[in-house]
Amino acid sequence: MTQHKVVADDSLSAMDEISKVLGKDAVILKTQKVNGKIEILGSNNIEDIASSNAKKMNKQKNSFSHLFSNHNLEKDNQFRKYNTVLQNQNIKNDLSLHNFSEVKSDKYDKNFVDVETFKTFTNKIENMLKNMIISDIDDYSKHKNNSLTIDLLKKGFSKKVISEFQEKIINNKEISDLELFFYHHMAKKLIFPYEDQIINSNVLFLNGPTGSGKTTLCAKISSYILDNLLSANEKHKLSIINFGPKSSDYSELLNFGKLLNLNVVSVSSLDDLIQYIEKNKVKTKLIIDVSQEYKNLSGYLDYLEKITLNNNYSNLLTIPASSNKNMINSMMNFYKNSFPTIVLTKLDESHISAEELSIFAELNCKIGILSGSRSIIGSIAFAKSEVLAQYMKDITI
Repeated sequence: MTQHKVVADDSLSAMDEISKVLGKDAVILKTQKVNGKIEILGSNNIEDIASSNAKKMNKQKNSFSHLFSNHNLEKDNQFRKYNTVLQNQNIKNDLSLHNFSEVKSDKYDKNFVDVETFKTFTNKIENMLKNMIISDIDDYSKHKNNSLTIDLLKKGFSKKVISEFQEKIINNKEISDLELFFYHHMAKKLIFPYEDQIINSNVLFLNGPTGSGKTTLCAKISSYILDNLLSANEKHKLSIINFGPKSSDYSELLNFGKLLNLNVVSVSSLDDLIQYIEKNKVKTKLIIDVSQEYKNLSGYLDYLEKITLNNNYSNLLTIPASSNKNMINSMMNFYKNSFPTIVLTKLDESHISAEELSIFAELNCKIGILSGSRSIIGSIAFAKSEVLAQYMKDITI
């Protein structure tokens, strides 16, 4: 069959019929409307197909054809003819590549794009798409500040937290400064008022990687408790516990204990730790500096997850401000069932970026304490939403 005419109620139905009768390689020669019906003339003749493809290629020359500069578009017509001939000769679909290469001639080899040419083309596309932001223009019209999304993305905030924020304020027409509102929204989402938690907790676990500032934080919290909760003759009501291997060096913790005139105890087994806590938790407030080496100690994580269900027990997770998002994600996934409160440490040495703050928000983390590392003993800084909001606002693009 060479040509076939179809009359239908709409173009879609007509083209579907053409495809069924003439095959998927058929071309449309003519389309017209007759007495309210759509009339389409199609063909699967090789010459008609070749002519149609040539017209299409001429139209494409004024668009993006330069991207395919390494591909010989003019020879595509010959390849299509050759492919149609093979199909008409009933060559089976499972014909091996070896047999196929014997059928085609050297002339047709030149019509295929080699791997290197394809790689060059894809590299061009990738370079064009780098740093591009694709968005629905209708989405921008919903907001007063059309550039807010772009500005926040440039700062490093993730698409997820920005989208969640936009969903919350989509119908709020009373907000005058969307950017400032975003910072306060993020800060309130992240901040947890931890001062009352320190007062009410009988046992504080300090977890975190080596070098994250746990020992310094231990001294700062101890100093705060001594200054605000205990009188001068009640120092015996506060103890520091070093929970780590016998071989571990906790001399710095001992020095802090001497400076503060506090009792420092070293415990190396989980059973001994549990026994010490049960014996002293009522009469003494305990701060436990957990060695990173005991993070995977058999039974420790299960015990921590179980005991922190009680509000009198608290888990503080120290995360340096210099941590990347993968490290943050890994630590939070490990401790997520022990209800950790984040302590951002080393803030006097490095800055935390919008990207890391976004990860905290996506994981529903709560930041309770801000800490530096250069000053060993000093007033502890409890995280406040207005301070964090100002910090995010000051992040430069």
